[in-house]
Amino acid sequence: MEEYKVISSTTLTEVEQQIYQNSYGVIIKTILLHANGSENAKATLSFDGVAFNFDLTSDTKVISTPIFAKVIKASGNGVNIHITGLQL
Repeated sequence: MEEYKVISSTTLTEVEQQIYQNSYGVIIKTILLHANGSENAKATLSFDGVAFNFDLTSDTKVISTPIFAKVIKASGNGVNIHITGLQL
């Protein structure tokens, strides 16, 4: 049976930080992004060196498509991130 785990749960900063690394990788199930505060925020997620930018409003952004990654880096001033996935 598949056992999903919390891969990362943190508040991001403006400085890119590595939030996950494993040589076997992970299949990501869900990513939640939420901007703290009432103004719009931007977040950048990098999966194995490929960056994706997100514009966030006061709503929570839900990304629920399978993504395989060995290294995840992220930045976003005051953005909450929560990632669940299947650790390989």
